[in-house]
Amino acid sequence: MTFESEITAPVTVEVLDATRGTRGRYTDAPEQCYPHERESVELTVRLGTIDITAALAADVLEALASEALERLEP
Repeated sequence: MTFESEITAPVTVEVLDATRGTRGRYTDAPEQCYPHERESVELTVRLGTIDITAALAADVLEALASEALERLEP
């Protein structure tokens, strides 16, 4: 028999790299222009000692990334 079930398990989220977003700047002088950049974060998610990052759904990773960025705010 095979079935799916949802469980809640404690995981460890490690922030490997984080970049704050920047506002773009556009002026008449092209050398002073730069594009808007979104904030980003690179994570590793572990269940015990097992890296489960690649097995997580995209929406779960996105939620964890948002939480990590919130926690990084000063």
